[in-house]
Amino acid sequence: MLLNPRLWAAASVAAASFLGLAALYLVVVGTQSGQYIDNQLMVRISAVFGVQIPTSGWFGDAQMPLLMIGFAAVAILLAANRSLRTVVEAGAIVCLTLGGAYVLKALLDRPSFGVGPALNSFPSNTVAVFAALTAVAVICAPSALRTLVLLYAFGVGAVASFAVIALQWHRPGDVLGAWLVAACAAGAVRTYSAAWSAETILRRPVGGQTAAHRG
Repeated sequence: MLLNPRLWAAASVAAASFLGLAALYLVVVGTQSGQYIDNQLMVRISAVFGVQIPTSGWFGDAQMPLLMIGFAAVAILLAANRSLRTVVEAGAIVCLTLGGAYVLKALLDRPSFGVGPALNSFPSNTVAVFAALTAVAVICAPSALRTLVLLYAFGVGAVASFAVIALQWHRPGDVLGAWLVAACAAGAVRTYSAAWSAETILRRPVGGQTAAHRG
């Protein structure tokens, strides 16, 4: 089981994402220079579109329709996949991503350095939903449509990520944090799934013995 490449790949994604998330928070939220750079990036990007204060904009109206389309598309992919395990993995990824983002935003502190709004907005709950749907699309897309599905999923996710920055809903650090939460959740779920599958195979009876005792 320990030599399972699928398990190690998923575990590596989970670990790298977790470490990246922690480092990102410590830098862009936990330091004055990090807060300043993060806030200035948001201000400069939004200024290109004439946005000076947080505003609903077009994305405020398009957000829910885009999410509904995203959930419908994922449901179709899961139905076509016809795998109960994939459905369970998808549900776990979405729940862990959204729950993780909500808990982190509620618990993490934003030190007061006089830079931008004092309330913590790391990570972005809005982007976390799009990131979770993208992660699910990655694991359930059929090989024949994989390229098209991934282009659509990452494209919509990128548009949502850019929109919340341009409209001053979130700073770039908040957005990247949401993607890392989704990657960490997906990696953790896939790691558990790979470990469970390997353990099931090892315990499968073969000639009166489990596979672990062959020979």
